[in-house]
Amino acid sequence: MPRVATSITFEMPATIAGLWGLCALAPFRTRAAYEEAAELCGKLAVRRLNTVQREYFRELTELVEAYEDRHGEAGKAATQLKKLAAR
Repeated sequence: MPRVATSITFEMPATIAGLWGLCALAPFRTRAAYEEAAELCGKLAVRRLNTVQREYFRELTELVEAYEDRHGEAGKAATQLKKLAAR
């Protein structure tokens, strides 16, 4: 059976309430929460963002980096975001 390509479009909320619905801006208590936030950073990094989205992205990235610093993974997110930006 041939493979059918599917495309799932990710709708980026335009409001802070919508963005917080994706991931709250609070220190991550679990590895799963960190990984979810890091994945969201990747999605935000490759889009044109409005002012609210840019500020949310900046804050979320800081939280991801703080988690990495606390868990001995400093620079992991920054490296991934640089790879995305180079595409």
